[in-house]
Amino acid sequence: MVIKSPHIDRAVQIAIGAGNPVKEISEGWSKVQQVVHMTNRLTLAVRDEIQRQEPSLRYWSANRTPHNPAEEGFICDTYQVGLSFPRD
Repeated sequence: MVIKSPHIDRAVQIAIGAGNPVKEISEGWSKVQQVVHMTNRLTLAVRDEIQRQEPSLRYWSANRTPHNPAEEGFICDTYQVGLSFPRD
């Protein structure tokens, strides 16, 4: 599946380059068109590199709820595409 945001695509390539593969890509969310889910946690080095190379992306973080695991990532508001990493 093609990632619909060049900014998120670049962020994904940074994460893959650091050894974090894509787990799945999902569509049909209410606030975004597409979400790229990564397999492993977001390291500080990868977070810093994404923010340096793709400053237009907005960082977000969410605590665990009864229905959803804790996660963090980035949103591309221009293309309405998200990037999600699991969190402890």
